[in-house]
Amino acid sequence: MPTLSHSEFDLRGYRFGPDRPVYLNGIETPGLVWRDQDVLNPVAAGVFFGRDYKDVKPWGLKFTITGADPAEAAENYFALVKAWEAPDVRDPGDEVPLDFALHDTVRRIYGRPRDLKLTDPSDLFVLETLKAEGTFQPSSPDLVDGVSRQLKMTMTPGRAGGFVFPIVFPWGTTQGGTRQGIISDGGGTTPTHDVLVEVHGPVSKAVVTGPGWRFGVTQNLPYDRSIILDTRRRTVLWDTGTSAAGLISPGTRLDDITIPPGPSEIKFTGEDQSGTSTVTLTWRPTITTL
Repeated sequence: MPTLSHSEFDLRGYRFGPDRPVYLNGIETPGLVWRDQDVLNPVAAGVFFGRDYKDVKPWGLKFTITGADPAEAAENYFALVKAWEAPDVRDPGDEVPLDFALHDTVRRIYGRPRDLKLTDPSDLFVLETLKAEGTFQPSSPDLVDGVSRQLKMTMTPGRAGGFVFPIVFPWGTTQGGTRQGIISDGGGTTPTHDVLVEVHGPVSKAVVTGPGWRFGVTQNLPYDRSIILDTRRRTVLWDTGTSAAGLISPGTRLDDITIPPGPSEIKFTGEDQSGTSTVTLTWRPTITTL
């Protein structure tokens, strides 16, 4: 995706922001809102605290639509409507990313564009500057980084260092191989659940472990097949897109699979005589709630 400028938004290729015919003149976000299970003490003063969950409220966006004349402004509004309508993401589970630039960083939130209306529809006929209001419903309260990070590894250990034989003065040593699976910094401010784990064959009894979690595959994977676990969407699929949920080991807990900020280590084990099987982790660091 090309670089976004400060306060510019991208909705699946449709862009609005500074120096564009459609830009925002206001945005309302819910901030940090909690949904609780608290219960008032029925026989005395006080509250019994229950579980707390981050609540997910819609964003409100206020648009300004411009044009050289009323006809061009109307066409620019209809282009916004077309992008906002998003008819192909209205089935259960469907969502779209909304990317935006905040100073020198790009952030992303997943969800669905919802309502959109002109402040005064009669302006569409006579004005070259229009006002509209829309809502975007996030699927999660958390923002993630607009740029994903990736780690790819095999089962082959790094080459160990040591002396070069025959030893000839001055002594020489081989360079030690890089240890696989080390994530120097997962990024973000909290552990991210926006993680993809792809195991590519040939391998049997594949197990991927991370900080506090384990992902195991019970079926042999041939050399030309892979299984992809998506923790954010809570799916386990074959590379063909069909479900592979029945092939994960009993110890796999999708809620536990995260990449935390700071250093961590990923391990990949199994049976692979060829040494060509791989695991690829792709994640987006979680930032915070806006």
